[in-house]
Amino acid sequence: METLEHDNNTRIYGVYVPRSASPGGAPLVFLLHGGGGAAEKAFGTEFGRSWRALADRDGFIIIVPQGREDIGDAGSHHWNDCRTGILNPDVATDLDDVGFIATLVDLANTRFGIDRTKVYVTGASNGGMMSFRIAFEASDRFAAIGAVIANIPDPSECSLPTTPISVLIMNGTADPLIPNEGGCVANATCRRGSVVSTAESVDFWVRFDRTSITPIIEDLPNLVTSDNSTVTTSRYSNGLNGTEVLLYRVDGGGHNVPGNEPIGLARSQAVGAKNQDVNAAEEIWEFFRQHSR
Repeated sequence: METLEHDNNTRIYGVYVPRSASPGGAPLVFLLHGGGGAAEKAFGTEFGRSWRALADRDGFIIIVPQGREDIGDAGSHHWNDCRTGILNPDVATDLDDVGFIATLVDLANTRFGIDRTKVYVTGASNGGMMSFRIAFEASDRFAAIGAVIANIPDPSECSLPTTPISVLIMNGTADPLIPNEGGCVANATCRRGSVVSTAESVDFWVRFDRTSITPIIEDLPNLVTSDNSTVTTSRYSNGLNGTEVLLYRVDGGGHNVPGNEPIGLARSQAVGAKNQDVNAAEEIWEFFRQHSR
């Protein structure tokens, strides 16, 4: 892990540079941990390990930044993801995370000479919502985002985006923490804020990017019937500057990042089913590589 002084705060991040990375022209992917996570832990999740395997194969650089340390828990961190009215002080943060991540783009360019037209950000849950904030407030620096088990906050303190950006959203219809139909995050009291529905999140980016309003819909193969979920994609293409919006609707999916590894009974009872028909990192990277700024 490395440190960076930003806005009078010591910030932490990790960097993965595969041997296959092209000197002076590699794409850059930011991987954002979820709420309660940490940069180093993110590398060890199935999502993180999948991203490293893809980086080894295709030669892009990964940066895993870390959010603000939670009060009273040095191993838990959260992002300032545009939610307002959060009543839980342990997870509330007002740090300039957009500025921190934007600074890391410049730092990576100085150190490695990245391809600045191919800079992307993805994350799950709180990291997915932070990915939305990047799309809102730094769309001129990024080519695409991939938000997993996340929706746009409502109310939100985000500024409106200024530059078209391609957006992938991957959400479960039975997510108990980030409600697919919108509402309170994590519980009925809204102490952790609230979000709009997945449909409204998709509609916002469809309208902003001015894509086609009629999507191309595809039911993906149900490869693992025991995971109690299936995946349908809706692709909205022909947006401004070649942008598009892609929804992965995980029917029956809970608050889990889709991937090939099964989860235990305790987790499935707590946060719902995990889809094993697709690997989220592979799907998101395939989307990213189709778009440049």
